[in-house]
Amino acid sequence: MNRRQLLAIIGAIGGTGAVVNGTGAFTTVQANRDVSVSVTDDALAYLAIDDTGNANDEYVSESGGGEFGIDLTGSNTTSGGGSGVNTDAVTVIEDLFEVRNQGTQDVDVSVTPLTFVDTNSGNTLIVLVVPDTNFPTVNLSPGNAETYSLVVDVYPGGTNTSVDDTITVSGVAP
Repeated sequence: MNRRQLLAIIGAIGGTGAVVNGTGAFTTVQANRDVSVSVTDDALAYLAIDDTGNANDEYVSESGGGEFGIDLTGSNTTSGGGSGVNTDAVTVIEDLFEVRNQGTQDVDVSVTPLTFVDTNSGNTLIVLVVPDTNFPTVNLSPGNAETYSLVVDVYPGGTNTSVDDTITVSGVAP
């Protein structure tokens, strides 16, 4: 066997090895899998938002679609007859709502924004959403809940301020 034949055989073996190795790789894969997602009311979701089951439930509303809301306006007259917060005063509504982890892993929960401000004709309305334990983010393990309170400050006096805004409740795995 001469040198050229030997080099040709070695080259052929090396090329075959490269082809064999190269066939084990792939550039794309497509696999079909089932995905099932149900949309439910806020109180039944994996990250539930619900009233606390106490007397302050009258300030919590639920839309026709099961969405949680807070209503401290004149359109929400309570069983006690009230229809709003006092002017030139600080109103605290404790244990207004809770966020409950109904999932399978720990989540860091935050509510944003925590503060709403409206200024009109020299009057200022400040609304604070306050968690009972950690501030501003709360870690919830499965089955646990965090209760939130509301602080409303109206000054220096007047009734022509209002807040009509949205809070966002977020849960992120730590």
